[in-house]
Amino acid sequence: MNARNTFPCSLRAMTSRRPLAVLIALTLGTLSTQVLAEETVVVTADGGSGVAQESAWGPSPTIAAKQSATGTKTDTPIEKNPQSVSVVTQEEMSMRAVTSVKGAFNYTPGVLTGNRGSSDVIDALSIRGFSETNTNQYLDGLKLQGDNYSEFAIDPYFLERAELLRGPVSVLYGKSNPGGVVALVSKRPTQETLREVQFQMGTDNLFSTGFDFGGSLDDDGVYSYRLTGLARSADAQQEMNKEKRYTIAPAFSWRPDANTRVDLLTYFQNEPETGYYGWLPREGTVVGITRPDGSSYKLPTNFDEGEDRNKISRNTKMVGYNAEHSFNDTWTVRQNLRYAELKTDYRSIYGRTFNPATLEINRMYAGSKEKLDQFAVDTQAQAKFATGALDHTVLVGVDYQRTRNDIDAIFTGATPISIVNPQYGNDSLVGAPYLYQYLNKQEQTGLYTQDQMEWNKWVLTLGGRYDYAMTSALNRNGGVQDKNHDQAFTWRGGLNYVFDNGIAPYFSYSESFIPTSGTTSSGKSFDPSRAKQYEAGVKYVPKDRPIVITTSVYQITKNKNLTVDPANSSFSVQSGEIRSRGVEFEAKAAVNANINVTAAYAYTDAEYTHDTTLKGRTPVQVPKHMASLWTDYTFHETALSGFTIGAGVRYTGESKGLYEESAQNGAKSNQNFDVAAYTTVDAALKYDLGRFGLPGSTVGVNINNLFDREYVASCYRDYACYWGAERQIVGTATFRF
Repeated sequence: MNARNTFPCSLRAMTSRRPLAVLIALTLGTLSTQVLAEETVVVTADGGSGVAQESAWGPSPTIAAKQSATGTKTDTPIEKNPQSVSVVTQEEMSMRAVTSVKGAFNYTPGVLTGNRGSSDVIDALSIRGFSETNTNQYLDGLKLQGDNYSEFAIDPYFLERAELLRGPVSVLYGKSNPGGVVALVSKRPTQETLREVQFQMGTDNLFSTGFDFGGSLDDDGVYSYRLTGLARSADAQQEMNKEKRYTIAPAFSWRPDANTRVDLLTYFQNEPETGYYGWLPREGTVVGITRPDGSSYKLPTNFDEGEDRNKISRNTKMVGYNAEHSFNDTWTVRQNLRYAELKTDYRSIYGRTFNPATLEINRMYAGSKEKLDQFAVDTQAQAKFATGALDHTVLVGVDYQRTRNDIDAIFTGATPISIVNPQYGNDSLVGAPYLYQYLNKQEQTGLYTQDQMEWNKWVLTLGGRYDYAMTSALNRNGGVQDKNHDQAFTWRGGLNYVFDNGIAPYFSYSESFIPTSGTTSSGKSFDPSRAKQYEAGVKYVPKDRPIVITTSVYQITKNKNLTVDPANSSFSVQSGEIRSRGVEFEAKAAVNANINVTAAYAYTDAEYTHDTTLKGRTPVQVPKHMASLWTDYTFHETALSGFTIGAGVRYTGESKGLYEESAQNGAKSNQNFDVAAYTTVDAALKYDLGRFGLPGSTVGVNINNLFDREYVASCYRDYACYWGAERQIVGTATFRF
């Protein structure tokens, strides 16, 4: 039995092209018409010099962020990064009333955010056809390493920006998902006075109160602070489930001179209830069930196959710092350090198979108490210098992370529940329990170097890294320990040519590795799985306009994937390979003072190219086509002055699920089934209270899934499908003073 009921997966899909073509035409037409029709907009943040002051670790003046450190670990213009990167700013998250990290990427190409449907318990994503059980997130440059049921969840109200770097990036971060990484940037102390209070109410008994205070503690600005907090409660979409979150994040900054800055960053979060984390069978969601009377029936979108005793709670504590000092115009050193503690109490009765004869869901029970401790540090030295006509930005660094997770878990059977006439309250456990009492450890040390070389309009980025990784699992019952030691060298090379008008074609090659736990039937440990990517594209980032457009094509190949051992189906062999290739388009533009536009499209073709049972099939939960368009308009000089109207449409194409191998499925075992495409519409209305003497204050309402579309977001197996989120209405009042 797997220790958790989420699984790594990915997959191909098909869809009709007519709605897709219409959406792309509307996107391109809107952008081109507005950009040509309006005067050039220059965003200034320095009193009118015409040059926007933006830092890769700070806020962006518009929704079109132009700086990022995710792809280089240096403050680099996006057009000089040889890989595709998306930045979701706090302004964009606020406009769409985002309540989870995965929700921040709803309008980002190449990302499926519906891996768990309406559930926000973890921020599971599928990127470029690859998904992992671990969420593969980084906060302030350091990985939030998860294990088993222990996963960190950061509230987006505490973020300055959320970024997505696509493709393998082990050259910067070590072991990593081939699809890419999510990089989060915390709100930092500010020398300018900030006083904000926010209130929210909405459907599902949503109540939320937040505050964000900051400013200097002395006249010289040497000491500054930021204090951000949030209390939120709501009913989950599924019956008997609630969500409660209480978070506070004090931060302090010390700037003794213009060349030195130390930020102390903390994050404390208590989640007594995190919401629903189950799944439902294909029958009753993707297809209807035939009742004994012959009528067809589908499960309601608030159906819960569990019991009232189900509960997942988390308690998160993080303390760390980011420090930077510039010795001169050449040398700068940085260090990011964090200690984190995560306590998880997981109790769940969940569906495992469906019995069509009795119309019942056969259920299992999982209960796990876990305590995860993590320490991570990344030390960097950066040098900027020239050799003749060639300018260099050289980065040399070493990072280290250690994770320890103490697990006390039990797994067993539970009584079944009727799918057409559920009778709750019978939560008896059945069968012999399986105790899973393990101490899991992960450790990684990486030494890396990178050189960003510029000559004329050319930018060449070369980087290499050597990693030493260790994973171990100690069975506390039998005292048996399984330990793996892995070493890997990865590298990346990329070339950009940046024209004066902001057009920048690029090409890159990158690699990643992922340690693989377990052994073969002969007891031999598995090698790390390896991945490589070829990517080419064109970016458009004009200096005088807040516009960022990226078009890219790529191919990712992941080899040494685990597949069923033909000689012994109870074990695996390391001969599998997955290939994903595709095309992506993203545009973000503050077209003028009135209009913001975000548009995205992704075509993803993923396939098991080598596998003993899945060869030629497509990974699950990977739509072949996805597209989105969001635009908002702010009135300034009419009777509607102060109003902002926004609307968005998201299209997710057909995806695949997989029939699990079983006697019940018979010939259908390891065969794909279709999950239908769906389109949802979002809307927003906001009003600026500045004309009432409250500058920076707003009131508004957001409606997600405006037409209350009923849809299955994705399926992992025939017993594991996920209803998408119902219509949600959220009213927000934000006051600044």
